[in-house]
Amino acid sequence: MKKTKALFLVLVPLLLVYSISIVPVHSSGLIFIRADGSIEGTNKIHRSGDTYIFNGDIEESYGIIVEKNNIIIDGQGHTLKATPRLLPIGSWDFGIELSNTTTGNVTIKNLEIVDFNIGVYIWTTNNTVTGNTIIGGNVGIFIAESPNMVVGNYIANNTEGVFLGPLPDTHKTVYNILYQNSFVNNTIQAYDCECTDPHTIQHLNIWDNGTIGNYWSDYDGVDANNDGVGDVVYSVSSDDVDLFPLMAPVALPLNKNSGFLGTSIPFEFGVALSLGIIAVIAAVLYVAIKRKKSK
Repeated sequence: MKKTKALFLVLVPLLLVYSISIVPVHSSGLIFIRADGSIEGTNKIHRSGDTYIFNGDIEESYGIIVEKNNIIIDGQGHTLKATPRLLPIGSWDFGIELSNTTTGNVTIKNLEIVDFNIGVYIWTTNNTVTGNTIIGGNVGIFIAESPNMVVGNYIANNTEGVFLGPLPDTHKTVYNILYQNSFVNNTIQAYDCECTDPHTIQHLNIWDNGTIGNYWSDYDGVDANNDGVGDVVYSVSSDDVDLFPLMAPVALPLNKNSGFLGTSIPFEFGVALSLGIIAVIAAVLYVAIKRKKSK
């Protein structure tokens, strides 16, 4: 009997801890990745060297301000979702803001960014945005510096998919490179600021890697030779074109799986199944102990 009690004293706390650990956790407010590498405002991101890894969805957030350079932010397929709120006129919130306190060289990948005014705000250099889903905002990606790379993202249902702002006329002329992205049903797919101020210049941007461009849902060209690339260039702005527009998207939405522990099993059923398995194991152990004791 003592062994049985001891067994249940071990299993019950284990069951409770296991149950609690798989319940989604929401965090809110601003999140910071500080210049010293520390993380403030959430327990859903952990650091491994220079890589910052999501270990769950952050579904109520004011966004992430990145003050550290030379890092990787890996969403691992998780979601960063804006908290619905009223902002002062002229104010914006950012899913991820690459602060000008850094020198850049930040990679943002494998993250679903949802419902922010600006999904990713870049005003540093040598950054890479790749493999993300950015949806439901006013601007998917706002680039206010160069050079930067935007590769393989699914950018959809924003007012503007990408906005490329002006640079001061003292800026060295360099290029942002954007290719293999899917621009889907954005009101304006890409906006390259036409500068009229005499003290600013336009970005010069490349919309392909030499053979592959981007997918544009409003592209109406044809592909006579069936090589997957449109026969007519896609006009991005008055002086920018995608030379190799794709006929089908190559970047797709992240495979968001809300199932249990990353499977296709519904979450509630997965919890019940797990608890049932633990209960069966406990019952089998109980019977085994009783039989052993009766011998």
